[in-house]
Amino acid sequence: MDDITAHSEQYRGFTISVTPQKDNDDLWDFSYRLQRDGEPASQAIERSRTLGGYAAPDTARLAGLEVARIEVDNLLRP
Repeated sequence: MDDITAHSEQYRGFTISVTPQKDNDDLWDFSYRLQRDGEPASQAIERSRTLGGYAAPDTARLAGLEVARIEVDNLLRP
């Protein structure tokens, strides 16, 4: 899966979409989008990470999924 296409998955009532992005010095970072099931796209949460600097797009994508899952967990915390 070594490319810059978005990867989407369902997680705890949200759709998470992560896209690796080429950064400076031939490194990769990511952006992600969280959309709660049943809510309009206009209410989706979008984030961009430009601090990591991963060697490959797959690594950036996996890191993005982990960060997005943590954000979903925090959103669902009472």
